[in-house]
Parts: sequence; structure tokens; C-alpha cells
Amino acid sequence: MTRTLWFRILAGAVIGVVLVQAAAGLTVYVVVRSHLRSAFDASLAARLRTLSGLVEQEGGEVEVEFEEQALPEWAAPESGEYVQVWIAGGALLYRSPSLGEHDLARIDGRLDAPTFGWTTLPGRRSVRAAGASFTPPEKHAVRGRARTVTLVVARAIRDTDRSLAILGLVLAAAWVGAAGLTAVVLDWIVSRGVRPVRDLTAQIADIRDAGLSARVALDNAPAELAPVVARLNDLLAQLDAAFEREKAFTANVAHELRTPLTGLLTTLELALSRERTPDAYRDAIRRCHVVCSQMSGMVDNLLCLARAESGRVRVKPEPVDLDGLLNECWGPLSDRAEERGLHVTWSLDGPADLITDRGLLRMVLLNVLSNAVNHADEGGTVRIRSGRADGGAEIVAANSGSALTGEEARRACDRFWQGDAARSATGVHCGLGLALCRTLVGLLGGRLRIAAEAGGEFVVTLELPADGARNPQGS
Repeated sequence: MTRTLWFRILAGAVIGVVLVQAAAGLTVYVVVRSHLRSAFDASLAARLRTLSGLVEQEGGEVEVEFEEQALPEWAAPESGEYVQVWIAGGALLYRSPSLGEHDLARIDGRLDAPTFGWTTLPGRRSVRAAGASFTPPEKHAVRGRARTVTLVVARAIRDTDRSLAILGLVLAAAWVGAAGLTAVVLDWIVSRGVRPVRDLTAQIADIRDAGLSARVALDNAPAELAPVVARLNDLLAQLDAAFEREKAFTANVAHELRTPLTGLLTTLELALSRERTPDAYRDAIRRCHVVCSQMSGMVDNLLCLARAESGRVRVKPEPVDLDGLLNECWGPLSDRAEERGLHVTWSLDGPADLITDRGLLRMVLLNVLSNAVNHADEGGTVRIRSGRADGGAEIVAANSGSALTGEEARRACDRFWQGDAARSATGVHCGLGLALCRTLVGLLGGRLRIAAEAGGEFVVTLELPADGARNPQGS
């Protein structure tokens, strides 16, 4: 059964306070009871010592000088006070009329430290008794055989028990009343205490997919909730950014696919509009093939990027000849570079024992080198360099004719971002290559850096650890 935070706090607080109150009330009862019993025993001891002064002996005979008419509390059993005296050996010397034919339990002790105990009289009357054995003083100077007597004084404790019962009822009533009042007061306090949580819940409930730009704000939020509010706002900001990226991604994919599809449809419609020569049909098919190849490349990049970002790409480290891999990746691009009249300079001194995933690194190098060849100005230069750095490898691919500023270069790895606002190369260069490179380099434990200067060079630097299998660093 799910219970609210308000209920848990309130129930816990009420139970805790009620238990403390019960413990306090019980403590008061025990202390008062102990005090009353101690006072009762003290009065019994005083009564015992007083009556012991009325017991004397003369010529070996013990005399009890109790004046019964002066002690009316001994007259009847209901009086609640009882006295009994024995001579050494167990012979009964005196028994108060209140006892009738019944005897008290014989209790031995000393006058300065009487012994206390409980005894039960007929009618199940429980009485408290104090007893002491002593030698009575001689009444006259004539001394006889000293005799020892035992004196027991008992008194009904019903008045004390009645007082304790009243005290118990008062404490119980006070405890019940205090428990009810505590529940009411704590309900008010806890309700005010959890109000920020309820306000936070209400604000969260009002947030919808279309309103992720909203932020949670609590006035005078308690210190315990402040980190929750801050983390929740951070999460909302991340979700909002993710949704915006998703919207932009959908729009960009649609935009990038619309142009080549339009070109395909136009070419096909034109080819079907009338009878044409075989060469014209072949030319139309060739142009459609080029567009389909470009679209296939974009889809492949999208799939690879999605798999990499979702963690479904497994890195398989192996020894890689970095310089040899650079030359291999340059092969398909050499004709394009020659066609554009580019001047290419090489400076290769990469580590021969680089441990990394060859397939992933090849995909990165193909994208980086293709980016340099396609974005260099006509007749410009392309620099390709490899070397050692911080125990790993550094690869640099730079091209002249950069149209980007340093600020724009920082966005070059964003998906579908292109330096040409007019998107003149839509469907050919869709802005996924560097985004894919950054993700893959991160999987290889390295880092991708971009620097650019308008009218200068666009420089892509790859930093890879010597052993990417044991040194993942992320992007």
C-alpha cells in the first residue's frame, strides 16, 4: 500500500511524540508511586518505634501498655490498622481487636531498620506491615530474665492505592488529550512542511512535452529541496535540448532528402516525357545513380552515428600502421584533388604500433580527408600530417580557403550544420561527416579538435592514445 509523504511524516511524528508522552507519564507515575510507598513505609516505621516504647518488662515479665480506648483505630477490622506482639519462642502476647482471630505474618527486623512486607487478611485485604524484634527496657531497677519480643504493625494501603489510581487516571486522560492535541498540531505543522513538495508536484504535473522550456521555481524552498529543484531544472533543460535536437534532426533529414528526391523525380519525369535516344536514357540513369549513391552515403552515416551514440558499436583494437592507413584512405580522393587542382603536402611520422580499431579509424580518416578535399578552395592547398604526441598519435588535416570564423568552427561537428547558409550543397554534403567523426574518435578514446579562420585554414586535429583499448577518454 502506497502512503503519502505527509502520512508517513505525520504518523511517525505522532507515534514518536505519543510514545515519549507515555514514557514520561509512566515515569511520573512510577516516581510518585515510589515516593508514596516510601512515605507510607516511613510512617509505618515511625508507628512501630512509637509502639515499641509502650512495651516494657518487669521481673522477667513483658507488659504491653497499649490503651485500647485511646486507640480507636484498632477497634474494628474496617479500621485498617493492625498490631500484634509475640514473645520469643512464638507465644502471642498481644493482638489488636481489629485482627479478630487472625494473625499477622511474623516479621523480624530491628527498630532502627524495620523489615517491611505484605500480608493478606481474610476478605483478601492486602496490608503493608513493618516488624522488628527487640528487648523491652526494665520498668523498674529490679532486673529479671531479659525477654525478646517481636512487634509487627500493619496498615491497609487502600488510601495510597486510591491516590495512585486517581493519579493513573489523570495521567491517562492527560495522555489521551495530549495525543489528540499533538496529532492536530503536528498535522498543521507537517502540512505546512510538505507544502513545497506538493507545490513541486503540481508544477511538475503541469509540464507537458510542448512546455519543456518551463522551469520549476519554489519560493523559500527548504534546503533539502533546493538540490532537487536544481537537478530537475537541469534535467528539463537537457530534455528540452534533446527534443529541440530531435525536431531539428527530423527537419534536417527531411530537407536533405527532399532535394535529391526532387532531382530524381525531375530526371525520371523528364526521361519519360518523350522518346529519347539510348544515350539520353543512359545519362539520366547515371545522374539518378549518383544521387542515389549520395543518399545512400547519408543514410549510412545516419545509421552509423545512431549506432555509435546508442553504444551499439564495439571497438575491436588491433595493431594499425597509421601512415599506411592514411595513404590507403587518400587513394579514392586523389583523382578528386587533382581535378580541383589542389596542392597536397604530406608529413607522415605516425607511430607504427598504434593499437586501435582499424575499421572505425578508417571511417574517420575518410570523412576528414574528404572534407578537406571538398571544402578547399579551387587550386588551394591541403596539408596532411601525422606524428607522435603525449605517447599517442596526432593526425592533422587542413585545407585552405576556410569561410568559417572560430565561433562557427565550434559548430562544425553539430549534426546537419553547414557553413553555407544557402545550403548550396544540400544532398551532397549534409553535415554529418564531422559529427560522426567526433563520436567515433570518442569511442576510440581520443579527441577531435577544430580550428578555423575566415580566409585562412580549416584545421581538423585528431588525438588518439597509443592503446585505445586501455585508455578510453571520450570525445
